[in-house]
Amino acid sequence: MTEHQLKEIKTHLVQGLGSMAGQDASCIMAVEGCPDETDFAAQLVQQGINIAMHRRKMARIRELESALKRMSETDYGTCEECGEEIGVARLKANPSARLCVGCQSALEDGLTRCA
Repeated sequence: MTEHQLKEIKTHLVQGLGSMAGQDASCIMAVEGCPDETDFAAQLVQQGINIAMHRRKMARIRELESALKRMSETDYGTCEECGEEIGVARLKANPSARLCVGCQSALEDGLTRCA
């Protein structure tokens, strides 16, 4: 991977973190006085959705921060499973990728190791 490609991916990671920080953090609301059971159930469902979205956002922030840390430690772009290089196109599409395409496919198919 060239220095220019690495810088481009790092910029993408930093921008991703910046956009996550700009999102509304007050997604968890309290269930308030409900006139009937239907409204109460609707508020509970919405609260569950808000909590799930908040957890997903926090997980994504951790992924992006981990990728930035790997960049500074020079093991960025190396598959954590097989040790092969992760393709530049994959890293541009998903800068926080930790596995090469083969190992990611094997993981999704339920296999333990990639070929």
